[in-house]
Amino acid sequence: MSLILVISFNLCSAVMAADTYPSRTITVINPFRPGGGTDIEVRNLMPFVQNYLGQPVIVKSMPGAGSTIGITATEDSKPDGYTIVGVVLPDVVLAQELQGSGTHVQDFKPIYGWFEGPMAVEVKLDSPFKTFSDLVEAGKNKKLKAALVGIGTIDHLHTLLMEKTVGIETIKIPYGGGGPATKAGLSGEVDFLIGVNTTGLRFVRDGKLRFLAILGYDRVKETPDVPTIYELGYKDYPNIPFVRGVMAPPGVSDDKINVLEDAFKKAVDDDGFREIMKKQGRPVKAFTSEDMKKVVEDNFTLTKEYLPFMKAAKK
Repeated sequence: MSLILVISFNLCSAVMAADTYPSRTITVINPFRPGGGTDIEVRNLMPFVQNYLGQPVIVKSMPGAGSTIGITATEDSKPDGYTIVGVVLPDVVLAQELQGSGTHVQDFKPIYGWFEGPMAVEVKLDSPFKTFSDLVEAGKNKKLKAALVGIGTIDHLHTLLMEKTVGIETIKIPYGGGGPATKAGLSGEVDFLIGVNTTGLRFVRDGKLRFLAILGYDRVKETPDVPTIYELGYKDYPNIPFVRGVMAPPGVSDDKINVLEDAFKKAVDDDGFREIMKKQGRPVKAFTSEDMKKVVEDNFTLTKEYLPFMKAAKK
């Protein structure tokens, strides 16, 4: 009788352990290049997520193919809640649709988001282009060199939109990451780049880069003298938000998503995380799983609109 009780107790303990989530290390795949803005922010946040989950959280870099390598690895992982992925929207949607990667971002489970920011047109501080108008005028006389994070990224789309809006053509050079693209701007290898304003901000503060225009509705608090594209007279320029967050592969149960969302919410709200982001000039904006779901849906609508435009530009 005692043996039966022991066996029953052991079986119950095993079932309870299996039902306790998380019970081991969670891996966050970063599908973008190490050292870029997404990598920095994911690593800023994960120690706080780890505290609230009560289990280790590690970041695994899997860059390449415009994020589709890391997205594919996430989709192919076991849907048990122990592998999730950091995403940038619309980049992961643009890359999937433009490259025909076979991934299914639309079926991923949104967890939480923490950042939304505009893009900025950036040049080296000693560039002859002191204003956005200077850049446009020069571009009408010759093809300017533009650094890209990669093909099928938000900066790629913005560069194409800027060309169309102001009536210039550029030579687009993909660098395989936000960090290398910014370095190309700093070194003078290219005439300009379009990057997330937070990535270039520290170089603006250090007197190495200059912002010529903000590609969003509002000026940025840290660079209040830089006009928006709309203030410069381009009223029809589309506003395309840049959002960072995390998602889980298809098939992860809702109860595990709820556990993850609760931990990410607490981490994003944590004063320690917000202080780190503030020091780096990175604004924090929280996105619930439902908010992220809406952002994904909106980005598929946006991609459907601009995909023919981007495909035509590759020819």
